[in-house]
Amino acid sequence: MSGPRMVDWDRRVTLLRVVPDARLPGTGPHSKGTSSTLAIEPLQEFLVQPVDASWLQCNIECQEACPVGTNCRGYLNLAAEGRFEEGYILSREPNPVAAMCSYVCSAPCERACRRGDIDRPLAIRAMKRFLVEWHEASGIPDVMPQITPRPERVAVVGAGPAGLAVARELAMKGIRVTVFDSLPYGGGTMLIGVPAFRLPREAIEMDVRLVERLGVEFRFNTTVGVDVTFEELQRDYDGVALTAGAMDPVALDVPGGDLDGVDYGVDFMKKANLGQELYVGKDVVVIGGGYTAMDCSRTSLRHGAEHVSIVYRRTRSELVVDEEELGETEREGVRMEFLASPIEVLGEDGHVTGVRFIRNRLGEPDASGRRSPVPIEGSEFTIPADVIIPAVSQAADLTFLPVEASFEINRGRVKVDPATYATNVRGVFACGDFVTGPTTLIEAAGHGKKCAYAIDRYLSGRTDVTVTPNVKITSSWRHDMPELYDVLPRQHIPMAPLAARMASTDPEVNFNTPVEYGYDAVGAVAESTRCLMCNYNIWFDPFRCVLCGACADVCPEGVIHMVDVNQLKTEGLLPEIEESYGWDNGAAMILDEERCIRCALCVKRCPFDAITMERFELQEISTDGRLYKESYRDAQLAGTPGVAGGAR
Repeated sequence: MSGPRMVDWDRRVTLLRVVPDARLPGTGPHSKGTSSTLAIEPLQEFLVQPVDASWLQCNIECQEACPVGTNCRGYLNLAAEGRFEEGYILSREPNPVAAMCSYVCSAPCERACRRGDIDRPLAIRAMKRFLVEWHEASGIPDVMPQITPRPERVAVVGAGPAGLAVARELAMKGIRVTVFDSLPYGGGTMLIGVPAFRLPREAIEMDVRLVERLGVEFRFNTTVGVDVTFEELQRDYDGVALTAGAMDPVALDVPGGDLDGVDYGVDFMKKANLGQELYVGKDVVVIGGGYTAMDCSRTSLRHGAEHVSIVYRRTRSELVVDEEELGETEREGVRMEFLASPIEVLGEDGHVTGVRFIRNRLGEPDASGRRSPVPIEGSEFTIPADVIIPAVSQAADLTFLPVEASFEINRGRVKVDPATYATNVRGVFACGDFVTGPTTLIEAAGHGKKCAYAIDRYLSGRTDVTVTPNVKITSSWRHDMPELYDVLPRQHIPMAPLAARMASTDPEVNFNTPVEYGYDAVGAVAESTRCLMCNYNIWFDPFRCVLCGACADVCPEGVIHMVDVNQLKTEGLLPEIEESYGWDNGAAMILDEERCIRCALCVKRCPFDAITMERFELQEISTDGRLYKESYRDAQLAGTPGVAGGAR
């Protein structure tokens, strides 16, 4: 028996959806602690959590971790069924930079993936890449939405991830958008900061092309403040969005920092990406621990450097890059030096010859929460170098902003209202790295989407938008997970052999030779089959349950337990529970959410049909008529207009 039915949240609060108290490690809907089976102690207390749409949505942790709200679980499930085009549509739907993300996203969804508590998380980014490449190879055109034009015009300064997000969202609202950028093409930092061996130019072109097809006008090779004045933008447009990124390097403030041979990371990568002359010499030292540092070191090798070192002031565990990226960097021969800071750039005849460092120990945490490096007196050492590449941080270039506009500036960044993204100058908004400082591709895109919504509210004269969840629950006593889903290991992402990565004597060929090959269809289906389908939840019906314990006996992960009802912490809910069910003393069934693998053996084993699997779907429909979170398949099931080609 299955089918949609009305949702009575008042009743669901009393269904004893019980999880361990948040004080206990490794449990609760957002915990990433121990993976061991929950041990029940006689005096242990458990918190009864009121179950609502927000709680259920938070259980789909991959989607909640994504700054643009991508339904990762949804496109993985479609891919597991071989429905690759539908999976592509769903993966692109909320994401204005889906193609770029499929190659270089920092993948916060993978860090949140519940499968990682069991073995290893789903390769969500690699799966998106497979779907993007499959779509491109298929020749199936992206279906563009029907847009009702509006009279408002918005200028966007910067065609990076945040700018593309602002432009796309506003264009789908019918607003006429013009994007200005000083670079020869869109992509911003992705175009000039990320090497082609990690991010093919075709992926950038794909994302820009789809935004352009929405009617967005791009004016490349156009510098605001030179080719067009800021005052002209204010005069000719109803709104201006500043999304110019953070591409100015932060200076290396040590003696010798201005010697010939000091080439800052963002400048170094810009020259490499635009095909400009690049000098690396034999010995290169890169200072920093982020993605730019990794990219600079690997690019140096492809341009002929023989010895490349990355020096980072903290430990390996404090690096902001993922282990996969770090691993590939080390495999290519880059030497890592941790807990060291530069104190002087050495040189002869005005040119770099090396760098003096001092070793550190970790002290107290700084404002970012990471432990601050503390120099160790007498530990200085030198690394010889022909080129030094500081890749520590970047800042926004504010020189194009007119002084007379009197923008409020905070720590070198334009200050905005965090709720509206508005600056203190009427009609001017700002977002992305231009406001936050350097972040990631997906974070900048998420910032841009929210800014676009704020601009639309401003242009429409609305002060707020209320979002009401449209919830659908489908119950079933039958639920079958894919065969071998629980034992399949994470599928290896094919990579180019080391010998093939730098096989040419031409640096440009090496620079454009891809390192990651990506999944084929067989690997993609196998990997996506590993998804635990966290939108399915197990429900106990206390009216049917006789506390026989059969469900606990059959559970392969040992996640179901029976406890005394007096062990429940209800924060005022227990009287309601007792009144609803006539309880005074008794027992309750609890479930360790972090360890449940949705196998549904408990559902099949229950002799009284007291347990069901319930499929949760959420559409957030705002007062402005926009579906903020909507899956392609769920839209069809709900009878709402379908979503195609990345449009709502």
